[in-house]
Amino acid sequence: MKPLVSVIVTTKNNEGIIARCLSSIAKQSYTRLELIVVDNFSKDHTAKIASQFTKKVYYRGPERSAQRNFGVRKAKGSYFFFIDSDMELTRDVVSDCVEKVGKHAALVIPERFEGKGFWTRCKILEKSSYSGTGDGNAARFCTKKAFFAVHGYDEQLTGPEDIDFHKRIQTAGNVAYSSAEIIHHDQRLRLADIVKKRYYYSLTLRRYLLKHPTTSKSEFRFLRSA
Repeated sequence: MKPLVSVIVTTKNNEGIIARCLSSIAKQSYTRLELIVVDNFSKDHTAKIASQFTKKVYYRGPERSAQRNFGVRKAKGSYFFFIDSDMELTRDVVSDCVEKVGKHAALVIPERFEGKGFWTRCKILEKSSYSGTGDGNAARFCTKKAFFAVHGYDEQLTGPEDIDFHKRIQTAGNVAYSSAEIIHHDQRLRLADIVKKRYYYSLTLRRYLLKHPTTSKSEFRFLRSA
């Protein structure tokens, strides 16, 4: 029997985009999936829409790290796949990950960013500059053993928690790359939206810098060179 993959999706007030995300999971060519949605007490219809795709809709906050760790506690799979609600999976992502993971601890899935509006395109350009630098790598697909070996996501981090998790899971084994991709949809942004989010993420940045004093020196810099 093929191994069970637990796909854990975190949400908060995403009624306009959550159906696209969950529909792409439902349409995967790899069918032995367990879909778990962990909602951060949305005030809109996010949870109601999610319940049309899975009975496993839970409520947890205050942020993604705690939501993901809670989702794992409800999961039964041999592999965990962490997805954000603004993502859309291409049809063979899970199949490719199961095939590629082998003896690796985790996999990075390449992301293709899409979005409309000037500031959204600016954000996408910034993200694309991370490709190949090591700054933007974030393993999203991992083995159950590796996840528990590094004690999951750091619940005191918001923003750099993905990179922190990626760095720590490398201590549990090799991290490889999937050949498939995720489409990451950025909503139309204003400059104020970007500034507000960056400020919010900066509140836990000191903890991240203290955890990774050597590697973080090259990550947070004003200018990036090709």
